[in-house]
Amino acid sequence: MYSSSNPFKGKVFHDYEHEDVYMGVVIDYRGKVSPCSGNKELEANKKKVLKSGPDDNVFLFFSGHGGVSFLRLIAEDLHAVELNDILAHMHSKKKYNKMVLYVEACYSGSLFRNILPPNMGIYVITSAKEDEQSWSIFCTDKDIDTCLASEFAYAWTKDSEYHDMKRHTLDQQYEEAKKVTADSHVMKYGEMAMGSLLVGKFQGHYVLPMHRSDGTIPRNAVDRKPSCQAHLFPKSRRLMETATEGEHENAWRKLHRATQLSHIFKETLRDIVVDVTTHHKPTLKGLSKSDELMCFQAVFDQFRTHCFTIQKVPEVAQHTTRLMELCKAGYEAEILIDSVHNVCS
Repeated sequence: MYSSSNPFKGKVFHDYEHEDVYMGVVIDYRGKVSPCSGNKELEANKKKVLKSGPDDNVFLFFSGHGGVSFLRLIAEDLHAVELNDILAHMHSKKKYNKMVLYVEACYSGSLFRNILPPNMGIYVITSAKEDEQSWSIFCTDKDIDTCLASEFAYAWTKDSEYHDMKRHTLDQQYEEAKKVTADSHVMKYGEMAMGSLLVGKFQGHYVLPMHRSDGTIPRNAVDRKPSCQAHLFPKSRRLMETATEGEHENAWRKLHRATQLSHIFKETLRDIVVDVTTHHKPTLKGLSKSDELMCFQAVFDQFRTHCFTIQKVPEVAQHTTRLMELCKAGYEAEILIDSVHNVCS
């Protein structure tokens, strides 16, 4: 149930104050489920599923790994086309009155920019533009070898704590999160008129703790790292803080393995690009946005199956933009997939 690497079993912190934000949280699902494609067994086993209708407001928040036009879920990738098809289906079936999505992931803007229509009653805030990483914060905790929070997620949750959500609007929360998030561009998409709606209509209401401050993240109290490289910094710190030769050797081996995997991944991706551009020419012209996304989805699915996954090499999220660039240039998906198989076999 608990990660063996967590020195505080059953507790989760999101800043250096070590206030447990896990206590009392009801976990509906543990392990691998297919949250978007659906699973009839879940409902049969009386698990919670979304049964919203035309009178319901829906709030969704995702925090995790992402790349250009996809999110990494526990057991699968969710691509931009799939996500927007799900939203369109919910809209056509009147599964909500209004919907708000907050997405904390690298390149999260790519899921919605020039894809999500402005007339579906959906308001989206993302942690980053379509071409940039998001950032992790509180990364030098002496007791826990990981970053404790993501910058945008910490910003909006603190904003909700420090304001009266019966008076605070979505646009006001967007502006506050945008102001506090220093290292990526917080963006909004969808139906802009919804920005005047109150946050409380989606996140609920509760009594504000009066001892809180104004919610600002002090720049000198936070250690920020790009999320795609955040896994390397604890390993580097461990290496520098070792006390014995054995500890030093063990820490060096773990850091070396991580950096070597990153190097091999980048070389593999470079070999694929060189193979495609050397032996083939782009033949497709005037591809629609949907065609580009479908091309990338098909190619990336093969890449993560035969080459590397984000779980093994987090830098995958950052550099597989090169596969998208080949799709945009007009190379056929079948050619790219053949190259993936040849290089990674």
